[in-house]
Amino acid sequence: MKETCQVEHQRLRVPAQPVTDMTNAVSRVLKSVRSTNGATRYRTAWTSRKICLCAACGLSLVAVVSLLVTPAAVTIHAQSPAADTIFIGEILTLDRSHPKAEAMAVSGGRIVAIGSRSEVEALATKNTLKITINGVALPGFADAHIHVAGVGEQLEKLNLRGLGKAEVLAKVAEAARTSPNGSWITGGGWDEGFWHPAMFPTAKELDAVSADHPVALSRIDGHSTWINSKVLALAKIVRNTPDPDGGLIRRDTAHEPTGMLVDRAQELIRGVIPKTTHAEQEHRIRIALQQFSRWGLTSVHDAGVGLETISIYKDLLKRGELPVRVYAMANGEAAITHYLATGPEFDLGNGMLAVRSFKLFLDGALGSRGAEMTDAYSDAPREHGLELMKDTDFERVVLSARQKGFQVNTHAIGDRAVRRALDTFENAGVTPNDRFRIEHASIVTNGDLSRFARLGFIASIQPVFVGEYSRWADERVGPSRVHWVLRTHDLLNAGVILAAGTDYPASDSGSPLHTLYCAVTRRGADGKPEGGWYSDQRIDVDQALRMMTAGPAYAAFQEKDSGALTVGRYADFTVISADPYKVPSSDLRALAIRMTVVAGRVTFDSVEH
Repeated sequence: MKETCQVEHQRLRVPAQPVTDMTNAVSRVLKSVRSTNGATRYRTAWTSRKICLCAACGLSLVAVVSLLVTPAAVTIHAQSPAADTIFIGEILTLDRSHPKAEAMAVSGGRIVAIGSRSEVEALATKNTLKITINGVALPGFADAHIHVAGVGEQLEKLNLRGLGKAEVLAKVAEAARTSPNGSWITGGGWDEGFWHPAMFPTAKELDAVSADHPVALSRIDGHSTWINSKVLALAKIVRNTPDPDGGLIRRDTAHEPTGMLVDRAQELIRGVIPKTTHAEQEHRIRIALQQFSRWGLTSVHDAGVGLETISIYKDLLKRGELPVRVYAMANGEAAITHYLATGPEFDLGNGMLAVRSFKLFLDGALGSRGAEMTDAYSDAPREHGLELMKDTDFERVVLSARQKGFQVNTHAIGDRAVRRALDTFENAGVTPNDRFRIEHASIVTNGDLSRFARLGFIASIQPVFVGEYSRWADERVGPSRVHWVLRTHDLLNAGVILAAGTDYPASDSGSPLHTLYCAVTRRGADGKPEGGWYSDQRIDVDQALRMMTAGPAYAAFQEKDSGALTVGRYADFTVISADPYKVPSSDLRALAIRMTVVAGRVTFDSVEH
């Protein structure tokens, strides 16, 4: 039988190895760990066919050292406290030493025992609550890149996902008929990839159905907005209005604005759109967090928030009303300046909230042709995308952040933006210990693929993007470059550390079950294309699950507390309707969330809903 852990890194699974086969490597492992202050160094390559310590295996050096220098993990510690709650049922731990369990005991929000039902129930007292798991429990799903308030806003406004242009215009017409005269109509999620022909829309098309209402509809990627002539007039965007730095006003052959604003050009209408109140922002965050629990998420990385949103999170935490762990990426001059002065906030509320990273933007999105490309777009030979941050400014923030102990998470989609991020990180002396991330990393050249792994940076990717990319990426970048797009298998194979998210609402779906399905099948959340888009980039269920659990945990410095179900970690888990290892890949998106548990507390139960 072919070994599953080779230098080629074909699978994440690591076959069980006797401790005696490992002991000759202990000194080298300990030396490596000491040299990195205990941080995981996935890029260290051990090419022995006995052991493989790379990102593709999903096994950290820290975890391996614990196996080498301590006895095999036991299900119950000798001094285990009495359990607050015991969960009984089928449990997949994603812990290689004990992959399955029948029961799990929780005390104070952490796992105190996991193993056979008889062993775990020995910790029960008359006050212990016992809960039966109706399905299969897995380590809690995490989303490494999502926009929380944006999800809440999407739940309240026009949702235009998957609609043809005529359907979008019909929704706008209906809103115009039922809304107060002159009120704003807003929404998002449209994608011209669903339209025939697949061309960017115009203000005139909205004018025909919007009456006296200002209309602003964001594209699915959030990097461009379609507006009507009413908004163009309110914002005073005319023929001679210049494009802002990092932005583009799309124009017709007569140089008149068409009604499409790309990236920083969207800021031109910010002054005329009604501002969101603090109460509205809190409401959006609340309903988004509730949705996350229904989706089975126990942790989210909020990819770009200001001080107001962070204050809302802190208020919810104080009131005990934060049902999902939040890893907040501070964004914007005010937030970054504040945190550079005050320092990171590592662990608020027993790990419910952390603010220790900055979100930066180097370029725009591929769908809006804002992603920064070395060579021009194949379907727009005069366009190379947009530079949203200059190298000098980027380097300044990177150096300051690193000095103050902050992680930097950089949006880079186009191949030129990815290379700029890698160059700046490398020149600034960033090490794997810093865990700097490139968000999206959608287009990675062959040369930068090897650099990614060698430098030890994290790729925070979105498998659900396969749906959008399959609709138009071939035309955007052409046959010579399309194989660089969303190359999940190649990244894993090269040894790059991966953390999976959705970028919702800037994607087809925010459901982690769709993330699993898309990663394994290379189909979109809607099941298309049937054969999968560049199916050589598929990964298996085990790889995908670890990318959705251990990957985000590592990317947030939380691997000791999350990412697997073991004694001492948080009792964060997701219960789904069937064992994903046994379900045909085409049926993965039909799985259902049965229960979500955070710190031993049930935040969603399908029986109650």
